[in-house]
Order: sequence, then C-alpha cells, then structure tokens
Amino acid sequence: MQANIDFFNKLFNQDFVSEYNHSNYIDKFDNKQYFHMDCSGFVYWCLLQMGYKRALVELRTFLKQYDFIKINRFFCKDFVFIHEHKKEFKYWNFTEKPVVGCIFVVVFPDGNGHCMFVDRVIKNTKNRISLRVIDSTQYSHKNDTRICTGIGVGEIEIIHENNKWLYNSNNESLPLREAEIYFVLPIK
Repeated sequence: MQANIDFFNKLFNQDFVSEYNHSNYIDKFDNKQYFHMDCSGFVYWCLLQMGYKRALVELRTFLKQYDFIKINRFFCKDFVFIHEHKKEFKYWNFTEKPVVGCIFVVVFPDGNGHCMFVDRVIKNTKNRISLRVIDSTQYSHKNDTRICTGIGVGEIEIIHENNKWLYNSNNESLPLREAEIYFVLPIK
C-alpha cells in the first residue's frame, strides 16, 4: 500500500485548492486544480488515479445488482452491505487492523459516515487506535493541515469501549460517536 502513500505525496506537492462539497468535480484554472469533493468522492477519485479500476468496477457492478448505487461512486453506508458479502469480492479485502494506505470507513447508526485513507498508524492497542488520515472533510482533525474545509491530513482516534467502537474526529464541535468501522484494501 506504499504506492498509495506515494500518490498522496505527489498530490500534496502540487499547488491545489479544495473545499468540502458534495458536487465532486475538479476545475482547472491557470494550471491549478480546484477540488470540490466530499469524503467518498475524494476516495473514489484517488482510487481511479491510483489505478484501482477493476476494484471500482467490481464494487459498482455489485452495488448495482442491489440498486444501492445511484451515481458513479459509493457511499460509506454501502460498506456495511459490502462487508456482509465480502467473500463475493475478488478485488476488495477487509482487514481487522489498519494498514498504511488502506481505506478507513466509519458508518454511524444513522447511516451517515466518513471515509479516508490511513497515512500512518500512530497507536494501535486493544482499546484505542490513533491514525493520521488523508481525507476531504468539513471538520478539521487534530494536527490538521487544512486551513478550511476540503482535502488534508489530520489525526483521529477510534476507541473500543463496552463492546462498541467510538469514532473521535478530534474536532471540538463534534461529539464522540458510536460507529461501525472497516479497514479495506483494494487490489489492482
């Protein structure tokens, strides 16, 4: 998964502007890219750029069978369903532990969620996982590189308590929230 991190190193060495936006498109103006993306749109775009086309086609084909996908990308909540059918996937592997470069998906009880890439595993114990993540978000994380919203790098935590996972975005305006968590490794 080091190739994924190399992709992000190249991306962050470019001059670009981003904002968290559900429209999921990129403008180019004066040789600068303007990203208007939400978290899943950003993950989808990155996977396309990194060459995970087979994995994305497999995912889209699978979701279309069940009428889960309405546009050309997935949503965080789709991973609950995908995880239940993980043995049917050739190009997607779920893992119990975070791996640098993998996709980390959080799904809240209301069906909303957040997805991001793992940049670094800071801490991984039985009850607490601290990660440095790469994502597009409207809420900054601890030690965040974002000035505002959009694409950046920051630190989050996942806490295991009373047989439940709690997601901590490390943003003071967001509460600790119960969530299902998934670590996913796409295959080229």
